[in-house]
Amino acid sequence: MKKFLLVFVVLFALLVFAGCEKLDSLEWEVLPKSVFKLNEDYNLDSNVQIKINGNSYTLGKAKEVFEDELTITGFDLSQKGLGTLIIKYKTLSLYWAYQVIEETTDLPEEDEYEPSYGWFDPNKEEYVLETPGDLYGFANIVNGRYGEAYDFAEKTVKLDADIDLTGKVWVPIGEGVRKRVEEVEFENFKNEITRFSGVTDEDGLKARLNSHEPDKNKDFDGCVYLGEYYFAQEVNGDWKFFYSDNKVVTGNFFAGTFDGQGHKIIGLSDIGYTPNSIIYANSSRVIKAYTFGLFGIVSGDVTVKNLNFENIQIVGAYYDADEKDFVLAEIDSAGAAIGYAFGEGDVVVENVKVLSGFITGEDGVGGVVGRVYSEGNMMFKNLQNQANVTSNGHAGGIVGYVTLKADRDVKFLDDYNYGNIISTSKEGGKAAGAMINRVNGANKDHVEMKGCYNFGNIFGMHSGNSTLGLYSGYGAQSNYNITDCYNYGVLKLRGE
Repeated sequence: MKKFLLVFVVLFALLVFAGCEKLDSLEWEVLPKSVFKLNEDYNLDSNVQIKINGNSYTLGKAKEVFEDELTITGFDLSQKGLGTLIIKYKTLSLYWAYQVIEETTDLPEEDEYEPSYGWFDPNKEEYVLETPGDLYGFANIVNGRYGEAYDFAEKTVKLDADIDLTGKVWVPIGEGVRKRVEEVEFENFKNEITRFSGVTDEDGLKARLNSHEPDKNKDFDGCVYLGEYYFAQEVNGDWKFFYSDNKVVTGNFFAGTFDGQGHKIIGLSDIGYTPNSIIYANSSRVIKAYTFGLFGIVSGDVTVKNLNFENIQIVGAYYDADEKDFVLAEIDSAGAAIGYAFGEGDVVVENVKVLSGFITGEDGVGGVVGRVYSEGNMMFKNLQNQANVTSNGHAGGIVGYVTLKADRDVKFLDDYNYGNIISTSKEGGKAAGAMINRVNGANKDHVEMKGCYNFGNIFGMHSGNSTLGLYSGYGAQSNYNITDCYNYGVLKLRGE
């Protein structure tokens, strides 16, 4: 198989300023593409928009207005490989990593490692995976590709060798989407829609939808965002209404203990993976998304421990065989170890290191764990992240986002972040933190951070309340229980 290259997106804005006069500002508004074909005809000046001192400009117009104060370097589609676009205005800089590819058809083959199942017996309490084929078989069993889906609840799976996934297609153990979408009648969500929009009857809502101007920031593929978790879609000339349920996933999940026994997973990536994504509404817009990690979705009493990752490349771009081209998907809940955890039970992630790579997603993105909605206690102990993490929503060096039930505890103990953590969001509580963006719904006495260190640069924090940068500083989070924690990185608030 020919080696092929695919983009990984790494966005970071390094703002340097001097003096005490009014500060200048430089921000992205419309981002460039991140996947380019060799010698592709792409007009950077017209396709990219930035904001300078609060005013919007196409890149071409900005060059005219600011002349020598604005420089653009590093964009070259004449040779394949990784490049970095650099936009500088006075002392401020924006960076965008992209990659140029030559081949779009030489994708890794999903069956390069033949799945093996001889190790599996549902009557056993413990399993040992010794080969890449065993790991692929494990994923297939959880995902229902080998008989009925089996979740390994109350069972232990041990990894007995390093596994190199470089250039291979990986389907997450627990493949799926973190929501289930169900059609609803107008009467069943009338009160919610009235609260969101002021519309009190179905005909009035449909009339508004018929005259609706598509909002590129909220609508998607014929769907119109109505409000939190609700959207409308035109089907055969009529509007149907849908609710996106947080409590039930679309797909399968793992529910046991995974012990890496100190071994490595090398080259974990969504390159070549065609996800089973669906359209749903989140708290701000309609998206088409999927989860990703070694484990895509887990549920119940789950432990992942004693595992190392090298050269992570989770980028949210995959080859669509029907379109004959790369598609930029929206990963909602991504991390090296776990994308999304939900349901009843405790979550423990311990002695996991992410030693290198990049993780990019739409929302709920963390170096080790993406998003946790479990109803039990949570412990993230002796974790380390050295990957760069980028999100348009929640972003964290260790975990992207947690919702904690009343009287439950979440603990970050002896965790280290070295990666650059970036959130480009301007919405509410979505931001960046070295350990986590935020713990939603938590009483301050139930969130503990002890012995945690940050050495990375955190871009897009919510407020200055968290001087250590361990979390975003949103709302009451400034009162978390923090002891023996230190920051050695650069911290930047949103808009700085």
